[in-house]
Amino acid sequence: MWLFLIKYTASTYKETLLLLRDRAGLAMLFIMPAALVMIMTLLQDSTFKVLEEKKLSVLVVNQDADTFGINIVDGLKQSKFFHVIDSLKGKALTESTLREQVATGNFQIGIVVRPNATGNIRENMKYNMLQQLPDEHSDVFGSDSIALSPPASIEVFFDPVTKNSFKQAIISALREYSSLVEAKVMFGVYSGVFEDMLGIKLKQQGMSTRMVNINEQYASTDEHLAVPNSVQHNVPAWAVFAMFFVVIPLAGNLIKERESGVSLRLRTMPGSDLAMIMGKVTTYFMVIILQALLMLVIGIYLLPLLGLPQLNPGHHYLALFVLTATIALAATGYGILVGTMAGTLEQSSIFGSISVVILAAIGGVWVPVFMMSDVMQVVTKLSPLNWSLNGYYDIFLRNASLIDILPNLTALFLFFVTCVSIGWWVNTHKNQPS
Repeated sequence: MWLFLIKYTASTYKETLLLLRDRAGLAMLFIMPAALVMIMTLLQDSTFKVLEEKKLSVLVVNQDADTFGINIVDGLKQSKFFHVIDSLKGKALTESTLREQVATGNFQIGIVVRPNATGNIRENMKYNMLQQLPDEHSDVFGSDSIALSPPASIEVFFDPVTKNSFKQAIISALREYSSLVEAKVMFGVYSGVFEDMLGIKLKQQGMSTRMVNINEQYASTDEHLAVPNSVQHNVPAWAVFAMFFVVIPLAGNLIKERESGVSLRLRTMPGSDLAMIMGKVTTYFMVIILQALLMLVIGIYLLPLLGLPQLNPGHHYLALFVLTATIALAATGYGILVGTMAGTLEQSSIFGSISVVILAAIGGVWVPVFMMSDVMQVVTKLSPLNWSLNGYYDIFLRNASLIDILPNLTALFLFFVTCVSIGWWVNTHKNQPS
């Protein structure tokens, strides 16, 4: 036991000295993650603001010139999401001009309301009403027969590069305005029938009264729940990404020791090789803890100075510390594994960086998990970055306690034990001098 402690202490001291002497490398371990968190948060926050504040320009040609077409155009104009354009260079838009402008990419969306849309809606409503009235009242609309007309038509033209989110926003808005206009036309038809049959003239008051309110809120019983924003999502995501990038200096250090012969000389010291490995783990563990602390300081104090929301770390500080410590163990364990398995410095740096990027991609750092395919949603559960990210989200956004994140902690700790065990076995059995 004493031999293990002596070797462990010596290894930790050596690794600490090497890190402190490599000032450029040490600066990279802290400056790069800090820059990554700030840049990505600023970029995504500005993107969200653009989507919220910038109106989408929409070309509109109204060929109906009646209730339906007029109300559709007015609805789009009154919306805070769309900027309606019905003329270019002082000339009224035509359908051919609209299609040309959208096809060439000058505008993303064009809308054409077809002629006689309102008349078709009225005729179809009268036809449907006649099907419900008794035969003795079949002349309520006069002696002329009423036939089913084609549905009112709206053509929506999209630029091929238009994102689906914009398409869905336009289609949803048009359906909403169309339903409101249909209700107005229906009221006019029914009002005429009431007046003819009963002598009662309906008032139009109340037709615009909203009967259903849709209230947006987050599903939580915790009144102190943090409001999700770009900071709450991006700081933990890119902090986890930066933590796992410690694999590059850690694995590189192992390779350099092996190539220079230092590893062989250290192995001649009495005691287990595990002590040397744990010495490296301890040194880089402290580096990652300091990294995480820096990320929290940036999120809480620096980002608000840049006009971004303040990071709310939640109320369970013990859970936050334990999760961060476990992530640090998992990241250092992965670095040990890569360093012992790689044959050269180039292999460790290339594989280490690419593997972390892949684990981040499938772990939900770049693309939210719910947007992935069913197969990828299963694969993402294999990424330690996903376990880490979900743990932070639970604490920051769901106010989770230590017990709540226990599955994430268990998975990360088992990952650390597995990586170190494999690294120790490889270091002991495969890297012996011939």
